[in-house]
Amino acid sequence: MSHTINPEFIALAEATRDALANIALDGDESGEYAAAREILENSGLLALRIPAALGGPGASQVEITEVFRILAQADPGIAQLLQPHYGFTDAVVMLGSDEARERLYADIRAGKRIANAAAERGGRHAADFSTVFTRQEDGSYLASGQKFYATGSLGAAWITVMAVDGEGSVIMSFIPTDAPGLEIIDDWSGMGQRGSGSGTLRLSEVAVPADFVFAWSPATRPTAWAEAGRLAHAAIDVGIAEGALRYGVASVRASNRVPFELAQYASLVEDPILRFQVGKESAAVRAVAALLRETAAVIDRAEATPDAPEPLLTEVREGLLATKALSADVSNRVSTELFSWTGARTADRSLRADRFWRNARTHTLHDPVRLRYADLGQIELNR
Repeated sequence: MSHTINPEFIALAEATRDALANIALDGDESGEYAAAREILENSGLLALRIPAALGGPGASQVEITEVFRILAQADPGIAQLLQPHYGFTDAVVMLGSDEARERLYADIRAGKRIANAAAERGGRHAADFSTVFTRQEDGSYLASGQKFYATGSLGAAWITVMAVDGEGSVIMSFIPTDAPGLEIIDDWSGMGQRGSGSGTLRLSEVAVPADFVFAWSPATRPTAWAEAGRLAHAAIDVGIAEGALRYGVASVRASNRVPFELAQYASLVEDPILRFQVGKESAAVRAVAALLRETAAVIDRAEATPDAPEPLLTEVREGLLATKALSADVSNRVSTELFSWTGARTADRSLRADRFWRNARTHTLHDPVRLRYADLGQIELNR
């Protein structure tokens, strides 16, 4: 199946990727990503999910997943900044007033980012929140609590916070990052995805107007919203695999040495076993990239279908499970295999070839692969 993709969006993504690639090694070594964030915010990519009905580009999920995939080839941590940004651009429609919605859209058009703070430490599961929004007499809220893995928080203009209200119901809010009482701590110490800005967020009686707070549940969120967010993670994994494959192939081509046992060959490129290994991984990467596009197209169909029927939503879930599982496997495998293609020289720390593996290994921990395979197997066995 073919999918219409705006070539201008792809050109923007590729130009941004190339700019990020020029500084990726420096960022990975120093841990300083301000310049990379500036490249992203000046790229023109941040407004892509503003609906066409509101004068925005109205990019589809197929186009958005291509953006994630392309950027992740150079710096998947920076690509991950777009996951909460695009996801909560889609949620702006749920704000309680025209003024609140237009304020967000105006900032997005100006290249300002939205970050996300949902996860906490200490609870039994992801939705076991201790962050509380206390309603005031005028209808506004005071927010207090602490979040971990606040993805994209460094340098963002807005941050979305999941919490509970006084009745224990889950709510969502948009809060400016310069709000009094809001503190972002740059303490993300992961071995990979260093550019994702996933530090700690502290809220100390932060005032939040009622128009920027709304109920959050599967019944109220946009159609296929959560699935689109998960597919963004899969797209990042595919991009890591593509970047690792490209790096490994370039290393093989550039090598002028072969193992002693292969002295009959003029270069590594002539090694038939190595050709098989590279070809096998290339086929896997191409296949999961195609599956990624197909699943994104199904999500587009679900989003465009009022009251999407259960068979269509089931198709979304099945495609997502397969894509998530396979993209994680391929990303981890290719980023590992590239070392065997050129040998010990690739382990030189100055090359930082391990960044592909560190990014893949870190990012794929976000969603346990074994559970996605198990979920898909359960569906197959119980049809």
